[in-house]
Amino acid sequence: MELLLQAVPVKRGLKRHQKSYVATLSFGDIVRLMDDERLYVPNEPDLADFAQRKLNPVRVNTIAKYILDTYKDGSTFFPAICLNIQPDPIYRNGTIVLPYDSTSLRLTDGQHRCCGIRRAIKILQEQGSPELAEVSRLELGALVYAALPLDLERQAFRDQNLLAQRPGKSLAHLFDMRSPEVTIAKELCKRVPQFRSNIETVENGLGKHNPKLMTLSTLVTATQHMYPRLSPKEPLEAKIDWAMTFWAAAASAFPDNPWRVLSKAERKQQREESIVGAAIVFQALGLVGRDLFTEGVPAENLVQWLAHLAEVDWSKEEDFWLQRGVTQVNAKGARIIQNTRTTVDSCYHVLQELLGVTPKEGVLV
Repeated sequence: MELLLQAVPVKRGLKRHQKSYVATLSFGDIVRLMDDERLYVPNEPDLADFAQRKLNPVRVNTIAKYILDTYKDGSTFFPAICLNIQPDPIYRNGTIVLPYDSTSLRLTDGQHRCCGIRRAIKILQEQGSPELAEVSRLELGALVYAALPLDLERQAFRDQNLLAQRPGKSLAHLFDMRSPEVTIAKELCKRVPQFRSNIETVENGLGKHNPKLMTLSTLVTATQHMYPRLSPKEPLEAKIDWAMTFWAAAASAFPDNPWRVLSKAERKQQREESIVGAAIVFQALGLVGRDLFTEGVPAENLVQWLAHLAEVDWSKEEDFWLQRGVTQVNAKGARIIQNTRTTVDSCYHVLQELLGVTPKEGVLV
């Protein structure tokens, strides 16, 4: 029995033996080849042919869910996987020909995609889904290397994973049309007056030359805190309206109006002197918002609930923040804020006390 792959040759180097091919594999073939151990992931450190990272089951399940959520509307977008094929294949008439029983397709990039595909197919099989055959015919692109030795296979893994850069979180959120918390956050950017021109949607962070007050990734995290475990299918308009009122009320309560459009120099000075623009404050406010929403506080009462924010001394040098673990002292003796969950929780508990928020038992993280 032979394994046949439709493929197009690719010139990878100047020497004749440096051969690669662009091919496709159906989801069904990927599962069959993995089950037959022809498609092989060398991810065990104790093996002599170790050339891949350890498998992350959580990521596999996430990819499987992604496939099941997107295959119907054709919005499943996967980059091509990369395979080292052994033995050196015969290529004729647009087809790679390999003896099936002695073939080894070793992944140098894409083990989580392949394992996620197998998991999705298995779920459809267990459900007895009538769409199993259709999903099995979906295809995944593959860059196929011909008979790389182990040292070059490892080099390929290193180069592919090091040179391919993920987009920053804010930019990834900006392009995300699926996640409900991202949808809410992007609507807030447009609807909350104080957020306009103040949310960084492209850059990873807020450097000294950036005059904006918050990144989109911070607002998305705050929204996740406010509305945990959102379902992509649930209606969002009521939650958007409530969150819009919450953030407008909170923004109006901050002293000295930090939301006004500032110059780069003024914003830099504000960040050096105040914690009001720190990511942990917005995340902590998201947790407070969760408590108030869970308690059923009407939107029209939020201004009253959040009014005490105006009474806070937000100065970074204020000893109160140091005593409560919100700020720390670095090696040079300067007050700093670390964006960690511990610091967020410390700020959250301070805001709880300040605003008199007492959530129902079991709601706190």
